Amino acid sequence: MGYYGNLPVTGDNSSFRVIDDISSHTRTFNGSSSGIVSTANNTITLTDHKFVTGQRVTYTTTGGSIGGLSSGTVYYIIKHGINNIKLASSLANANNSIALNLSAVGTGTDHNLNVKFDGVNTKFKLTYDNGRFDAKITRAPQLTVSVNGVIQQAQNTTTPTDGFGVMGDSTIIFATAPAPTDVIWINLLSLNNPTFDISDNTVDNFTGNGSNTSFTLSKTPANSQNLLVTLDGVVQYPTDQITTQAYQVNGNVLEFISAPGNGVKIQARHIGFAGATSSNVTGVFGRVGNIGIIDSDPIVAIQSSGIGIGTVRTLNFIGAGNTFKKDGNTIDISIAGGGGGSSAFSTSITGLSTTSQIVGFGTESVDNSSLQGVGNSARGLYIQNGMIQYMNELNGDHYIGTSYNGLMAGPVTINGVLSVDGNYIVV
Repeated sequence: MGYYGNLPVTGDNSSFRVIDDISSHTRTFNGSSSGIVSTANNTITLTDHKFVTGQRVTYTTTGGSIGGLSSGTVYYIIKHGINNIKLASSLANANNSIALNLSAVGTGTDHNLNVKFDGVNTKFKLTYDNGRFDAKITRAPQLTVSVNGVIQQAQNTTTPTDGFGVMGDSTIIFATAPAPTDVIWINLLSLNNPTFDISDNTVDNFTGNGSNTSFTLSKTPANSQNLLVTLDGVVQYPTDQITTQAYQVNGNVLEFISAPGNGVKIQARHIGFAGATSSNVTGVFGRVGNIGIIDSDPIVAIQSSGIGIGTVRTLNFIGAGNTFKKDGNTIDISIAGGGGGSSAFSTSITGLSTTSQIVGFGTESVDNSSLQGVGNSARGLYIQNGMIQYMNELNGDHYIGTSYNGLMAGPVTINGVLSVDGNYIVV
């Protein structure tokens, strides 16, 4: 059966899936291998199996039976992690983890465990894409279940009184055990919207102790491929349906095949799709958290003739006649009275204030003799009740107005015309 709606084009963010057939599931394994059948631990290794504690299964083999088991006999599953199971002789023993003793490996490679609709089993593991992915359900209403053409009631409980409920590890629980003749189909709605589409990507950090293989994640990823795991910075490979690798995900539990060493830094990065949220900005100007703009932030870049000269927060224009023009991300500023640089101000300047020692003022490019200035080739000297002390040589024509008084110190050689109409003492 196909998808409902359009096939997703990115990631694993599909909203609609058709669940694999659960009416019968058989897992075949090599019962003659001591690497699979552990007589020391009474376990059978079945990588990424679909069995659930309490399920009734039928064991069969065309070879010699595993010690403690008999071909064609029903047993009950004790789930012992995502890769191992034990078998019990009754449902009560399975629920109390009382396992059968596996005294010896069998013979032959054809050993099978089958779980099916038998009027007894109520719990079934849900997968899609031919068993490649667990359903990762978190709430019963995510499922649409039909039993013999009748839509079933969804109950958010592990003990449903009608219809069905769900439990962790992508397991559905029927209120009434399906019979072998029942026709059941299941659609999964909103595969990972509750966990990825509206949540931020997250990083979980753990430290190995040399024995733990299971670590609880802060949220449930869609599958093992939605988690990037590193050990001391080295990227690990996730287990898939074909190959057993370093780790796999079971619900919100990260399971390693081998326990990370003592002190090993474990990092699990959730890399599924994350939509827009209202959480803190991750970084601005080298700062993290809820960022506020400060005075040192380079908000406005100032340049002159295309050369950057600094950054400021505020441009404050004082006086009339100043203009500015916005061109894209650039603002062109025009200062009334000219652009500064090597030109003179066209307005009357009544004074000059500085906190630095003034070495000199050049007005070499000024051709208007009516302008006052200071310098070797200035056209005039403009003084108000002050004192000018200059070098021993005065070049150019200079003029002192009638309304000014001051003191001139010498001796000085005048190479030009000095006109004095004011009241001055010449030393």
